[in-house]
Amino acid sequence: MNTPHADLAAGPIGVTRAGSSMAKPVAIIGGLLWLIVASPTVLETDAYRYATALLSLIALVYYMRAPVRPRTDWIGWLCMGWAFYVVVRFGITLWLTPQHDIGASDWLYAFPFFFPIMGVALLLYEEVMEKIVAAYFVMVLVMLIATQHFREVFAGETVRPLIMNNQIHGAVACGMIVIFTIFWLLHYVTEKSSDRRIARYAYVVSPFILALCLIAIYGAKSKGVWLALGITLPLLALLSLTYLRMKAGLIAIVVLAALLIAGIYGVRHNLDKTAGPTVSAAVSMVENMADGHEVGGVVSNAISSTNTPVSMDERLQLWSNSWEVFSSAPIFGWGNRWLERWAETRYSHVQYTLLHNGYLEILVRYGLFGAAVMGFMLGVFIRAVWRACKAGVIPRAAWHAYIVCLFFFSLTLLSNSNNRLAIGESLAIASSAFACWCHMRTKGEYLAAARPVSQGAAAGA
Repeated sequence: MNTPHADLAAGPIGVTRAGSSMAKPVAIIGGLLWLIVASPTVLETDAYRYATALLSLIALVYYMRAPVRPRTDWIGWLCMGWAFYVVVRFGITLWLTPQHDIGASDWLYAFPFFFPIMGVALLLYEEVMEKIVAAYFVMVLVMLIATQHFREVFAGETVRPLIMNNQIHGAVACGMIVIFTIFWLLHYVTEKSSDRRIARYAYVVSPFILALCLIAIYGAKSKGVWLALGITLPLLALLSLTYLRMKAGLIAIVVLAALLIAGIYGVRHNLDKTAGPTVSAAVSMVENMADGHEVGGVVSNAISSTNTPVSMDERLQLWSNSWEVFSSAPIFGWGNRWLERWAETRYSHVQYTLLHNGYLEILVRYGLFGAAVMGFMLGVFIRAVWRACKAGVIPRAAWHAYIVCLFFFSLTLLSNSNNRLAIGESLAIASSAFACWCHMRTKGEYLAAARPVSQGAAAGA
């Protein structure tokens, strides 16, 4: 992390920040908890939820004890207000309906309650966060090496990267790791005032992490991730040019692009076998809609067609059902009663209730109102991180990693409900906590271990 701008970083003279006075065991435990919060990118478990609760508790204790601390402003109240709305609505529905509906993962939308206090937790651990980030990449490299499937990948088989419930989750995780690794490396290449020991480590391990992730993404055969990464990589290339000298940057990008194209050409038959039928079916649907056919009819025909791949067919059924449920309650959605309405849809026999589209997950539950509130919250968070970058609170690599990762993840939501998975929930917690931290630091707020002595009192002493 950059040294913050002097006007923003400076507190009163003689201030001891809470993080500096923190007991060493608490610092170590907190660092491990932050790694667990980020762990769903390598190991798909619910451990991040417990780590979030413990970090929130630690932050709350230090927050309550601090004589000088950030004030909860409208952003914090917005997060907690939305969480309150979700919990109250969930509870009322559960109480009033005879079926006692609980939906499916509906209570997870109350997680924004933890965003502000997790921002305080980041404020508490900011002095060691650079080391925690380096430790994260140690964890990533170890897990990638331990779970590599070179033989299966190059034999054309589908593999499950890292330790995930299925290959799609692993591919999404590897895509996120690629983005993080590129900007982590670019930061140390261009920021000479950073810790040089960590910089040397980044120079060595980053190429291995990138290579292992790209091989894993290919082996996972997730068409949605291939498409999302294919759209994101040009953006990554353009942003990378802003870090390097134009000539050197262009040479590096041309070389990497040539290697990537050569790799794609080498496995073109496998790619065509995996994605070809889906692409053909999608193109056929687009052509039918361009000819003036009704969207609903085109979708129905595609579902009944034997030329539509099974995975695409099931997704179309899920999306058709989701749109039907949303259309029957478009403003506020169905809350945790949506499964009751789901049973009345045209393709209710489909075996999944994971909608395989993150945006429909929100619309079905909370309608346009919920989508607008969550979209506004996301916009506020993005603005907070951007302002922190402009003010020099964070390095631009952190801003670029933040916004590009969100962009990539938003593309993966088009074909999978990753926001309902551990990887999506942990990303929401970590990225929102980071945004809340940026907001506090941009305002010059901090946690003090003791109230600073005024200059007049010091002079009198």
